Amino acid sequence: MESAGSIDYLKLQLVPEESMLCVTWLRGVSSAEYRQGLLHLRQVVLDHGIKLWFVDARRLTHVTFEDQQWIIKEIIPELLASSLQKFVRVVQPDVFSYITFEDLLRRAQQNYSLIGHVEQFTSAEAAMAWLQMND
Repeated sequence: MESAGSIDYLKLQLVPEESMLCVTWLRGVSSAEYRQGLLHLRQVVLDHGIKLWFVDARRLTHVTFEDQQWIIKEIIPELLASSLQKFVRVVQPDVFSYITFEDLLRRAQQNYSLIGHVEQFTSAEAAMAWLQMND
C-alpha cells in the first residue's frame, strides 16, 4: 500500500495492484470538512483510476440532508463517469447511520444506476470481502 496524501481527518491508502483506495475517516467532521474531504477523495479516484473504494466511516458523525443532496449533485455524477466499479462503506452498528446512507442511495438511485455497485456493512472484514468478490 502507498499513501495518497491526506487531510488531518482522513487516512488514505492506495493499493495500486488492485486499483483500490482505502479511506478511514479519523474523526467526526463539520459539513465544510466533509465536503472538502469528499472533493479530495473524488480527485484521488479520478487521478488514480480507482476501481474499488473502501471507506471506514465508523468515526463520522451524522451526514446532513444538505450534504447528501450535494453528494448526489456534485460527487456521484463524476464518480459514475470514472473507472470506479464498487464502493463499500463500513458504519457503526447504529440504525440511524445505516438508514441515512440507505436513504442517500435511494435518492441517488432515482437519478443514477447504482445497484450492485454500492454496499454498506458494520464489519470491515465483510465489507472488504464483498469489495474484492468477483461478480
